[in-house]
Amino acid sequence: MGADAVTTVLSKRTAKTRRGKKILRLREPQIVEESKTALIIRGSKTSNDMTFFLRDLYAIRQPLATLYMRKHEEHPFEDCKRLEELCKKHDHTLFAFGSTSKKRPRRLILGRLFDGNLLDMQEFNIEELKSMQSFHPSAKEAAVGSKPLVIFQGSAFETDERMKRAKSLLLDFFGGVKADKVLLAGMDSAVVCTALDGAGGSSGKVVVRRYRLRMDKSGSRLPRVEMEEVGPSFNMLLDRTRDPDKDRWKMAIKVPKAAKPKKEKNIKHDSMGKKIGRFHLGKQDFDQIHTVHHGASKKKKLRASLSGPDAKKQKSASA
Repeated sequence: MGADAVTTVLSKRTAKTRRGKKILRLREPQIVEESKTALIIRGSKTSNDMTFFLRDLYAIRQPLATLYMRKHEEHPFEDCKRLEELCKKHDHTLFAFGSTSKKRPRRLILGRLFDGNLLDMQEFNIEELKSMQSFHPSAKEAAVGSKPLVIFQGSAFETDERMKRAKSLLLDFFGGVKADKVLLAGMDSAVVCTALDGAGGSSGKVVVRRYRLRMDKSGSRLPRVEMEEVGPSFNMLLDRTRDPDKDRWKMAIKVPKAAKPKKEKNIKHDSMGKKIGRFHLGKQDFDQIHTVHHGASKKKKLRASLSGPDAKKQKSASA
């Protein structure tokens, strides 16, 4: 029996306590998954800029994040087993790995896990970095746990396959908590991701800016929205990628039948989300419909029936 087989057998432990059973039950696949949490981890060598950058990412993701600032010798693109163990231990499905090297002075790796194993990840070189501390100190920070508005602009997000995956990763990381309904007053921040096109198409460069949304009085029902940059501000240049296996990707995006909304007969929604219904009526007998001229139409039909061919026969017979 190999080492991997031994690890698999030992990992399938049965809980002996009530608390242990509850933990294992929560780790099982759920019909409606909870909000994704992220592990933000530091590499073996990290510059001061990258250290502050990782702290900023942690501040944005709170409380759905765990920050590890000890040095870790892992290299995810070479071996990600240790990173998978850390994420599985703390029940995280996202990770952000920051490090510094001579070739890549500001390296950030964003990745996702599915069923405790790596699904996909992308490596970015961070440029023109400005931390949250470098912006105006009087700017009010967003409330902890609030849901930001994530905006993507640029044709590369729709045409280039690598940029499509980058959009999916950035949306998972900056999207925040899952919410069925969002209160307008509770939407207090926005993250704008702009894909820049190069001379021959997509350049793989993404400009990320974060703003605070301030809602002032406008004299109408809807407020006037002002945007104030609060950071962090940075550019991301896409470098290496690791795409998921097709079969595992299909399993990851599969929606269970119990989670799908039940189809309502003769009801559809338009592009703005409004519900449109269709009513099917039975065959209508216009003789039974009481309109304004209902009595007059009955008298008219009665005269027509009396003045028909049967009435003429009756007159000739009586003569």
